[in-house]
Amino acid sequence: MSNLIFIGDIRPYKEQIKGLRKKQYRRLLEQADRYEAYQLPVHHPKESTTYMGVAIMNLALAYCLSGEEKYLFEAKRFIGTVLSYEQWGNAHLVNVDLSASWILFGLSLGYDWLKLFLGEEEKEQILAKIRHHADIMYQYKLDTTGHGWSTNYYQNHNWINMTGLAAAGYVLSDTYDKAIQYTEEAKKNFGKVFSLLADDGSNYEGVPYWRYGGMWLFVYAHLLKVQENIDYFKTSNYLKHTFYYRLYQSCGDFEQQMNFGDSHDRHSGHAPCVYYKVAAEYGDGFAQTFANLVLDEFLMVEAQKSKIKPGILPEAAFEFLWYEPKVSEKPLSLLPKVRYFEDLGLLSMRENWSRSSKVLTMKCGYPGGRKQWMNGWDLYRREGLDCLSLSHHHPDNLSYIFTRGSEYLTCEDGYNRNIMPDNHNVILVDNQYSDVENVNDIYMSSAGKRLEKDPFYPIEDRYRGEVVYLEIDDSMVIYKGETSGIYPEEFGMKEVSRLLFTDELFFFLFVDVCVSDRNHIYRIISNTDMPAQKQNDHTYYYPMETGGITYTVFSDQEICSKQYSQEIVSVMTSQEPDKLCSSYINTLSFQSVAPTKKQTLIECFTFDGTNTEVTFEGANLHVRHGDKEYQLIFGDEMTVSIIKVCSKGGERKSYRVP
Repeated sequence: MSNLIFIGDIRPYKEQIKGLRKKQYRRLLEQADRYEAYQLPVHHPKESTTYMGVAIMNLALAYCLSGEEKYLFEAKRFIGTVLSYEQWGNAHLVNVDLSASWILFGLSLGYDWLKLFLGEEEKEQILAKIRHHADIMYQYKLDTTGHGWSTNYYQNHNWINMTGLAAAGYVLSDTYDKAIQYTEEAKKNFGKVFSLLADDGSNYEGVPYWRYGGMWLFVYAHLLKVQENIDYFKTSNYLKHTFYYRLYQSCGDFEQQMNFGDSHDRHSGHAPCVYYKVAAEYGDGFAQTFANLVLDEFLMVEAQKSKIKPGILPEAAFEFLWYEPKVSEKPLSLLPKVRYFEDLGLLSMRENWSRSSKVLTMKCGYPGGRKQWMNGWDLYRREGLDCLSLSHHHPDNLSYIFTRGSEYLTCEDGYNRNIMPDNHNVILVDNQYSDVENVNDIYMSSAGKRLEKDPFYPIEDRYRGEVVYLEIDDSMVIYKGETSGIYPEEFGMKEVSRLLFTDELFFFLFVDVCVSDRNHIYRIISNTDMPAQKQNDHTYYYPMETGGITYTVFSDQEICSKQYSQEIVSVMTSQEPDKLCSSYINTLSFQSVAPTKKQTLIECFTFDGTNTEVTFEGANLHVRHGDKEYQLIFGDEMTVSIIKVCSKGGERKSYRVP
């Protein structure tokens, strides 16, 4: 047992189960014990079977470490079940997608780890099944090159399916001539994947898919490192930095995540095994701290509330193997409170690193992120590869999410397959955001519509948003995104921008500017967890448990408001078409009363007990907080001058935002 696939020499791990890895070992055995209560269907169920593959892995490792026969018995029970199924998967892409690849991965590792304890007939049955399904997966990959998951280099289906195929290739390498084709195809695939991922570690699909699919980037990189000593942890900027994308998309309480993108819920965000792997590979004490926090306090909460399966509990084997006891924890309070992810145009900021902290995040950028958008179209034009699929990236340029502690104020729509313009905290023009609506891939459907009109349309350069100004000056942040290119071209939009201004989140405000050569109705959307209480025509109040929040809107044109509720209902996975995910949002919108070519709206969020005053006079906005005063002066050339004055010490700073 000195050369196991994915592990290598297991002896050093065994030596630490009563000492340095005692906590991780106990967690592994607790998970392995849970499988005794599983009733395994005689016939393939009408649901995902991904959990069966990872169960085999957990049980096999538990037996190798403990020697307890009950774990071998349970591993064989799960193995026998998946062997008995003629097909792996249900309803959609049977044998060639997630259920099949999770089982292929877990069965391959389980066989390798347990082969010394299996009879010859058992081993041949397992190897035959692995060969059968690996052949199907491999051939499908070849047959569909150029479309679907085979070349969707940015999607979890590609990463998981190819990792399953690679694991099968390694376990079959001594007995099957085609095995090397599986491992080489996986290396070729992931060579593309890692070269194309965002260098700043950001993920366009949002945190839940970061934890579900993104984990497999670490799984494959670890597999390749152990088997062939090829180390993407040294060469991939994405792997180096992506932990911080996840960390800075945490709510104040760290338990929940900010719900950009397809978010089935707010408790599907943690992958402590990945945090441990980051800590181990890069000596990162912050990642070690976060992993231990999740495992000590959030493990069962996420297991119970998460809608993404198999979920956090079955990752125990990865946690055990990836934990590096030599890495010391570092307090998160040593980190900056603001971080910007350029590829996605994503800003994340915290009031502090306490669990009651305010957190604000905002984004504006290219569909799928700049690197994906530009490289994806380049691959399409040069090689005919259709690798852009952005259904999990919602149309959310200029959108924002605000939370405090465990409580959301503004939120996104969650998991959504029929996206409407007012599902996000964006700016609408004549009640539209993009070229199409009510579809599950707004960006690519809109891009396709433009290319239908003109096959030579420069989609990369014109259909996108971008951050045009960013200033982080100690506690003060100025961020401006511009996204006029996303709106239908016939609208003639010259500018659709939102400027964020805040100082340590004592308050935050937006300056929204819409400019066109045609008349339009401009509308701003604020989706929240709770309905607002109207104070007057321009002011609403949210009586939050963590402290009330006042929302005031000013405009240089006459405006009116409207409030209503929305329910978002979608099928979570094509393998379980009867399983629905639903969420509720309360929508408050302000819009111009009459069509106009140009309009500026100012949105101000202030908090009870902070003694913040906001007034709008003429072309100037005045904000006073404590000993600080801010003036926003609006120029004739669509510029904003921000002047910060501190009465104590006479500090004065000026910023000109184009």
